[in-house]
Amino acid sequence: MSEDTSTNVEQAAQTTEADSNVDYKTLYHQEVKNSKSQRGRKQELESKMEQLELKSEEDRQAKMIAEGKKDELLQEQSSRLKALEKELGAFKQAEDSQKAKLLEQIPEDDRMYYENMNIEQLQHFLSKSAAQPVNPPEAVQGRSVVDSNMNDYMKKDTKYQRDNYAAVLQKYAKNSRR
Repeated sequence: MSEDTSTNVEQAAQTTEADSNVDYKTLYHQEVKNSKSQRGRKQELESKMEQLELKSEEDRQAKMIAEGKKDELLQEQSSRLKALEKELGAFKQAEDSQKAKLLEQIPEDDRMYYENMNIEQLQHFLSKSAAQPVNPPEAVQGRSVVDSNMNDYMKKDTKYQRDNYAAVLQKYAKNSRR
């Protein structure tokens, strides 16, 4: 009993020492690589399974034809076709409503140019147009120390007048636009 306890303590001590020397980055990359390979194998197996299901369905249909059950097979396929057409109609309706919502975001004058785009193109176009910044009507300017009264400006010394002449012109230009 005491030997078992001492062995367990030694093993625990060994794993603690090993944990301190572990390169977690390497372990992480190994795990990612393993995950990718497992995902690849899973996708490969799923595609093989789909192929086998298609093959078994073809074999079943061939067997039904050989047994002379063509009418049953045709009835089965027509019912399947109706169900798929119904499902397709639902998808088309959802797609049309989504496209209509996207087209509503475009100005009415321009809609005729964008009606032929598919949904992905419309979403891309609208996201690009929404991302573009709209320029403000008038740029915000910093505060200037220039006096607005021309008489006071003319009374200042020449150095001050020369330093602030451009700001005065901008102010008069701004006032003339109004």
